[in-house]
Amino acid sequence: MSRHFHITSFVAIFVVAIAGLFLLNLTLTLTWAQDTHVHDGQAHTHSGQTGPGHNQGNTVTLTDKAKVNIGLKTDEADIRAIETVVSVHGNIIAHPKRQAIVTPRTGGIVKRIHFSVGETVKKGDLLLELESLDLQMAQIELIEAASQQKSLVSKLARLTEVFAKQIRRELQTRQIDYLQSLSELQQLKMTVEKRKAIAVTEITSALEQMRFRLIKADVERQLLETTLTRIKTLTEKRISAQKELIAKHAEYKKAKNELVNTKRQFQILGISEQTLEKILSDNGETSVLSLLDTNRQDSRDEVTSSLLERYAVLSVGAIALIDAEVAYELAVIKVAANRQRALAAGLTETLLNTLAETGSITSFDDLSTDTLIENYLAFVESSEALEGVLQLEESLRNANITLNKVRQKLQVSGLTLDDIDQIIQTGQPTAIFRVPAPASGQITQQQVAVGTTVEKSDILFSILDTDTVWVQGEVHEDKLARLQNKWQIGSEVRIRVAAYPETIYTGKISGISDVVEPEELTVHFWAEIENRDHQLKPGMFADQAIVLDKGSDVLSVPLNAVIEDGGSRFVFVEDGAAYTRHEIAVGVNDDQYIEVKDGVLPGERVVVQGTHQLMSVLAAPSQVVDAPHGHPH
Repeated sequence: MSRHFHITSFVAIFVVAIAGLFLLNLTLTLTWAQDTHVHDGQAHTHSGQTGPGHNQGNTVTLTDKAKVNIGLKTDEADIRAIETVVSVHGNIIAHPKRQAIVTPRTGGIVKRIHFSVGETVKKGDLLLELESLDLQMAQIELIEAASQQKSLVSKLARLTEVFAKQIRRELQTRQIDYLQSLSELQQLKMTVEKRKAIAVTEITSALEQMRFRLIKADVERQLLETTLTRIKTLTEKRISAQKELIAKHAEYKKAKNELVNTKRQFQILGISEQTLEKILSDNGETSVLSLLDTNRQDSRDEVTSSLLERYAVLSVGAIALIDAEVAYELAVIKVAANRQRALAAGLTETLLNTLAETGSITSFDDLSTDTLIENYLAFVESSEALEGVLQLEESLRNANITLNKVRQKLQVSGLTLDDIDQIIQTGQPTAIFRVPAPASGQITQQQVAVGTTVEKSDILFSILDTDTVWVQGEVHEDKLARLQNKWQIGSEVRIRVAAYPETIYTGKISGISDVVEPEELTVHFWAEIENRDHQLKPGMFADQAIVLDKGSDVLSVPLNAVIEDGGSRFVFVEDGAAYTRHEIAVGVNDDQYIEVKDGVLPGERVVVQGTHQLMSVLAAPSQVVDAPHGHPH
């Protein structure tokens, strides 16, 4: 009973639908009949509008309402370049780069599904959630590796800071040592100068005493010599006794020996007889140093060095001077050694020169730890802190390698870098794994349900993005000769499909096969087409026109404006509300336009849609035409 009721209801609905279509068709037919008639070979409208005179039986006049009813459209006859095209067949197929399959990349149990077949998703949308024990264990491993790496980083930072302090201390110590050695050198230099001055004073004093003794001995010798001569005369005259002569002679001899001994002391010092004569002939006002062989043009230091070298035996302080000079030489060596040690520690010549001038020690506190170690590590001698830093750096490198391996493992499993960073920051693993859409598009297949256990390689969804599609064309061998060296990657292709006959889709060839299909003897090629409105569906049959080159400009009309009738070709030319049949002579054509050699003038508008309805009126003017279908009744 129920089944009979359903069948009866369906029949009733069908009858009502047919009746409605009949009434609609009748209404349109009456409208077309009311607005269009042909009288005396010409069509007239009931509104009283009459078209201009044309050849009898070739003109139809329409009202605006009639034009709308038949969907009449026109286009302009214009000067255009007729292209050389090759027409082939093909199929709309999915773009290979716009297809995606979704796999979980980790095993688990499906807990929730967010999208199903037919729904459109964007890249990154959450498709489903699953519970994964393997993923949870991998996250725990990540947290442990991150904790170990963080601990080593902290230890290394602390030890590095200690090492940096050692470097600063070492650099400061090198500066202090160098500065102290410079100070010692300066003090010893002053000591040497003082010792020299004392020695020169002692030598000068000794020489003056020797000159005094020399002059005194010479004066005494001269006086005794005069006295002895006088006594000799008196003795010869028997005025003086012989005994007095002998006594004076002895005194004279003693004075003469004293003079000889005094001169010998000068001669031992290398002073010449001529210099002694100068000393004896001087009145005592000239300095003894000026009377010696010292060159008066020599500098003070040269004079001092000469005195110390020749007359050092006269100075008690000469020995102390020698000790001071030896200490000074050792201090010079120490300064040079400390300077080399400072340079070896990484200090620059400029810094050391500034240190010597100002005495200000650089602390290097303005340098960061990393910069300090980077700049001076190569100069640091082996130390316990350095060994510790090197060992920790090696441990940290290994920890980083381990952490990166775990991170990569989780990335392969499908976690994003943000997910991984969040797990490290919180230290909380999660068993829920979220599977995002790898691409935008429509879900065309779903192979999973809630509660399903899946493996990491299982296919869960298939996603297809048809914003861009491919048209796969087939070129038969007999057309290859025309295409040879004229079609290539990037050549233009125009596409038409039966579902949208008025729409032309334009694309570019993206690939040409090098192989002839053995069964169909065709060569495949692929054209890429933008399909933002998704009118083109994979699986559709398509007609393709491969554009090879452009011809010269000629007068042309759209190809669908031309009608063939009994071997002749004609178009309907618009003139206001009237449409007149014009026979035309045609030439070459492509897939869109055909050359018109005669019958139409440039700028005239020709009918491109509704031509069959106009033909029906001309063929049977006494009959009413159903505008939407173009059939007489």
